[in-house]
Amino acid sequence: MITLAYYSGKIESRGRECYVGDQKVACPASAKAYTQTGDKLDLLPPIPALEKRSDPLFFGLLLTLALVFTSLTIFRLKIFGKTLGEYLFPIRYFVLVAIVAVVWQYLFGLKLDDGMLSLRISQWVWELCVAASAYKLIMTAGFGYRHLLFLAVLYSLIIHGLKASVRYLFYGKTFLYLLDRFLYGSLLVVVIALVGGSLFIFFRRRGIIK
Repeated sequence: MITLAYYSGKIESRGRECYVGDQKVACPASAKAYTQTGDKLDLLPPIPALEKRSDPLFFGLLLTLALVFTSLTIFRLKIFGKTLGEYLFPIRYFVLVAIVAVVWQYLFGLKLDDGMLSLRISQWVWELCVAASAYKLIMTAGFGYRHLLFLAVLYSLIIHGLKASVRYLFYGKTFLYLLDRFLYGSLLVVVIALVGGSLFIFFRRRGIIK
């Protein structure tokens, strides 16, 4: 026996369960993956070994990143011929705006009942910051493709590293979910920085923009 049911209304997912209004219904078949706590995964499959939390490991990673950036700053080490200051100082205001946009998402955006419009706008803000940073560094500092790649890494660590920290500290998420969201968000940053930056380089070499 196969039972068919018609539900009038939009099916919404809550964790691994689906509802039409307050009525629980069968979820449509899909290939989406979820964590054990019901969080949707966009890139990674379920990996039981990552379904955990560890404060020593998490704070150890943060400390390692802090030491790496401190060393780059103090010893003026160069990445593709540029110091960390040469990457960040010209775009410091864009970086600050991107950080404020991320903080705003969690302090205010998640509390607004506007169909996620506010969250989308805040995401557009940091996306514009990435694109504007690539443009400025190309036009004023002669940055090339390799520099754009490291710029994408920097913005990924700043924006999605901050998001991962908030999700771990205040929302109790596991490493699997944090890694999935970090990779997914970083992929978007890389696309904006490399694709957008490559277009700026192309237009500049053609004399279309100066």
